[in-house]
Amino acid sequence: MGYVYVIAAMLIWGSVGIFGRWAHQDATVIVFFRVLSAFAVLTLYQLVRGNIRQAWTQTQGQRKWVMIGGVVLALNWIFFFTAIQLTSVANAVLSYYLAPVIVTLLAPLLLQERLERRTLFAVGIAFLGTVVMNPLSEVSSHDLLGIGAGITAAVFYALVTIAGKKVSGVEATALTQWQTGVAVVVLTPYVLWQGLPVPSIGSLAVMCSIGVIHTALALTLYFLGLRQVKVQHVGVLGYIDPLSAILFAFLFLGEVPGLTTWIGGTLILVSSYLILRVKEAGRSLGEAQA
Repeated sequence: MGYVYVIAAMLIWGSVGIFGRWAHQDATVIVFFRVLSAFAVLTLYQLVRGNIRQAWTQTQGQRKWVMIGGVVLALNWIFFFTAIQLTSVANAVLSYYLAPVIVTLLAPLLLQERLERRTLFAVGIAFLGTVVMNPLSEVSSHDLLGIGAGITAAVFYALVTIAGKKVSGVEATALTQWQTGVAVVVLTPYVLWQGLPVPSIGSLAVMCSIGVIHTALALTLYFLGLRQVKVQHVGVLGYIDPLSAILFAFLFLGEVPGLTTWIGGTLILVSSYLILRVKEAGRSLGEAQA
């Protein structure tokens, strides 16, 4: 089920671009309302359950990693959308999706996970697929700043995964609640400095939908999956996100993928199959031994 949760989260995140188009707001405004509405709906959920105090008590002794997770979650989105503003989408996406590579390399150092050769092979195939789908455009000095921001965002994205794995014994809903709460605190000064316009009711509804579906729900599923799956495997499956984004763009925006997109997408699917095959082989071996 851990793999199912992670894949579900990636598929949901792949559709965020569609909602982002419908919101008709700057990226920073979308991100702010995203985490604010996610924190609000999860807090309401805990209050209805009568679980708000327990949700806070669960974090005792682990609040450092909860706080770190919230901070890097906010910084991840800030630097990613900064990259989008400074360079092309292709450059930003390609540099951002170094994150699974970074996760794979950090897992043995910070989580004492044994680095599997097949995982390295799979993440290499997946990253190659992303390169094929999003080839680097001609790079200027301005683009280098954007690529640097994208790589910085990738590091913070990797740390979100590591921090989520470090926290144990905390319900996924509670972890998502407190991390989005910390993200709100971190993002508020940034958004106020940028200027926060008053959105229309339609835009606000779309942004709240992003908060509920793509943040509260998807992050909860992601953290549920992290509890049961090796971080390095989660890193490889992370490439399903950009692949599903292309699928949703085709279905809802009529953006027909080209040949290189099909080739890159196939490579990503192959890498995901390799990871899921490893899990299935391990499960079959365990059943045989039992």
